[in-house]
Amino acid sequence: WREMAKQVAHEIKNPLTPMRLSIQLLQQAYKDKKPDMEQRLERVTKTIIEQIDTLSSIASAFSDFAKMPKASNERIDLCDSLESVIELFRETSENTSFEFEKNGIGEAFIFADREQVLRVFTNLIKNAIQAIPDEQEGKVIITISRQDDMFVVSVKDNGTGIDDDVIDKIFVPNFTTKTAGMGLGLAMVKNIVETASGRIWFETTKDQGTTFFVALKVYEEQ
Repeated sequence: WREMAKQVAHEIKNPLTPMRLSIQLLQQAYKDKKPDMEQRLERVTKTIIEQIDTLSSIASAFSDFAKMPKASNERIDLCDSLESVIELFRETSENTSFEFEKNGIGEAFIFADREQVLRVFTNLIKNAIQAIPDEQEGKVIITISRQDDMFVVSVKDNGTGIDDDVIDKIFVPNFTTKTAGMGLGLAMVKNIVETASGRIWFETTKDQGTTFFVALKVYEEQ
């Protein structure tokens, strides 16, 4: 928590600097009765709103992590949950195609919190999309298979892969806003998966892509 507090403080200071500078410049321009005050005001307002949005996202991420709700577990169909998340991204994502390979599985019942399961795969698919360069046609493949008493879901992208220097820190909570998809998201995902007695891991190849794997226990009716 001490380390996270340092990172939060650092990220909050980043937006505050341009906000302060912008207002000071605007004050000086007003005092000097600059003729282009309207344009200056518009530019400063835009800058401040953007920085406020950044602060808001930092605060929301910290709040979500700190207030992880207690799981309300129930029998849910993992296939159904995955289809819901994939359909959402199909409707809202441009330049990225999505495939869902079920490997003959019609229903995949697990005992978990439905909202938290949706959060896990929403985060993983969002990260997969963000890992793909803008100029490249994206492809995200989601598969589900059964291995003994576990359902294993994989989320594979054709993005840039994960740099060697962050591989060991990929699930460590941090608040950096400089690398898309890296932050509290994967720490929360790991927390949710392990709370549901599951496991998460990944494989990555530089400039070829990354695959995240989530294993969740099969729910057998007693």
